Amino acid sequence: MIYKTIQNYKDASKDFLENEKQFHLGVIPTEQSNPRTKNLSATIAKSTAEGVKTILSADADIPAVTAKAFETPEFKGFVDDIYNAIVNKKKILFSSVGASGRMALQLDATWRKFWSDLGQKLPVRRVQLNEISEITDSLMTGGDRALVRAVENFEDYMSFGRQQVVEAGVGVGDVVVGLAECGLSASINGSVLEAIERGCTTYYLFCNPEDILCKHLDRVRVVFERKDIIKIPLFVGNMAVSGSTRMEVTTVELLAAGAALEVASWRWLKENLSAQEIEAIGAKALELQEYSKAYQDLLNQLSSGEALKGLASAVDLETETYNNNGLMTYVTGEYFIDIMTDTTERQPTFTLPPFRKFTDNTSPISWAYIKNPLYPNEVAWQHVFRRPIKGLEWTAEDYKRMKAAQDIINKLPKVGASEVTDYVIGNEDDPSRYSRKPSRLMCIDINGSANKQAVAWFKKNSLKFTEGVAFRLGDIPEEKIAEHEILVPVKLPNTIMDLLPHLMVKLAFNLMSTATMAKMGRVWGNWMVQVLPTNKKLIDRSTRIISFISGLSYEKANEEFFYSYYNRKPEDEYRESYVIETLKRLGFEQKDEIK
Repeated sequence: MIYKTIQNYKDASKDFLENEKQFHLGVIPTEQSNPRTKNLSATIAKSTAEGVKTILSADADIPAVTAKAFETPEFKGFVDDIYNAIVNKKKILFSSVGASGRMALQLDATWRKFWSDLGQKLPVRRVQLNEISEITDSLMTGGDRALVRAVENFEDYMSFGRQQVVEAGVGVGDVVVGLAECGLSASINGSVLEAIERGCTTYYLFCNPEDILCKHLDRVRVVFERKDIIKIPLFVGNMAVSGSTRMEVTTVELLAAGAALEVASWRWLKENLSAQEIEAIGAKALELQEYSKAYQDLLNQLSSGEALKGLASAVDLETETYNNNGLMTYVTGEYFIDIMTDTTERQPTFTLPPFRKFTDNTSPISWAYIKNPLYPNEVAWQHVFRRPIKGLEWTAEDYKRMKAAQDIINKLPKVGASEVTDYVIGNEDDPSRYSRKPSRLMCIDINGSANKQAVAWFKKNSLKFTEGVAFRLGDIPEEKIAEHEILVPVKLPNTIMDLLPHLMVKLAFNLMSTATMAKMGRVWGNWMVQVLPTNKKLIDRSTRIISFISGLSYEKANEEFFYSYYNRKPEDEYRESYVIETLKRLGFEQKDEIK
């Protein structure tokens, strides 16, 4: 763990306060409390449905923000450059970290799936369309292993981001897209700087006001002072749960980047396919401004009627499961990476046990997991990334060259490609998932995507669990697939890469996991008090939460945080967050309301 190389908690606190001011982020809007959701924990304790609506209310500014961005010359140039990459067979590389990093992988996989599937529909063009499917690429700080489990401290190294871009092999004429919250993550900044220096057309999507970032954060200036890096601002206000950028930040980035991919692709398709081939696709892209309107309509549907009732039911089911020490296992063949992203993000967001490897019989079992019923593990992973797994096969000499901390050099992080497939997500039997009661196997059906093979596997294997449940979203077929079904009916436009269904799934699962944690007391007001401090940004966040709730100064709150941090045994890491432990030790209990 970071900071354990310093001998005692007081010296660690002094070092953080004096030498890490770039990580003191209270001035950044996405790190502050959102007034729309300030009483989330009290609201959801009284009514699950009202709590879900409260969380969704934080998305209210997203349609207006994207509508404004879509009209800018920078965004129109973004669409043009994606189109030109298709024409000229140039790479499009998405780069980010954490929640946005998982979205970078998702954008890449979605592109690849659309074009390769289209090649099956139009067999004469299969070779050409498969070539287009290969032009996208993605990197996440820490490598693909970070999709499954957070990699400590990697985002603090600009050199790591640079090296991953070097290994991606991009060059003149390629397009690199950096996805950032506030630009504090050095790895993202390193990746876009390396890209621009290698002759790439480089975009930087960010979600905080530029003037605030440049005034307070030195490491952000290295990007904003470069006029040749094209910036697209997407500031949507404070997060529903303070500091949880897996919510609105990644949603607005997915909407904006996804719309650009669809519009550029549709332009190429209309220019290069016959009328009958276009008809065979069965979908189209929207006009840019229609994406903002469609997202607003999605929000409206999820916030009312049967859809809201279904979301609340799903939250209540998960809450009851975990309150009774039970386990949830999701089953899906389609939209797998979307759901996996939310499921793995619960570990660092709420200090939950992470996914554990198949052969590991001693680590805590993750509360939620996900499996693909259609394929064995190795093939299931191929369907996640739709490209070879990218590990970081770095040696001690590599880390020395990149000026990594000595504790990284002494104990090399396990982030190689082989680490990924040790997590078994295929259709193999996993007795750990029904080792505790209640155990629930949940079949995910989006727009009728649960095919006969998936449903048959679900029905057969649900007999091992306490209960089998179907969670069905979107356009729901009449035929039942389980005795217990939770329905979230939503009508969406049909577009070529299914952007709106991807957004629906993201929202639904972010809502489900966040609302569940709020009902279980892991949110205080709208503060994400279950913080696992795997990097310096999260140490600052923990400190600010303790300060806000206790009334202590930032300096004193930081010292109290480090006291808890230094006095916990490694085996108790996932017992509860250091924030909760510190507040309890100081005599504070959860309040009904935040004034």
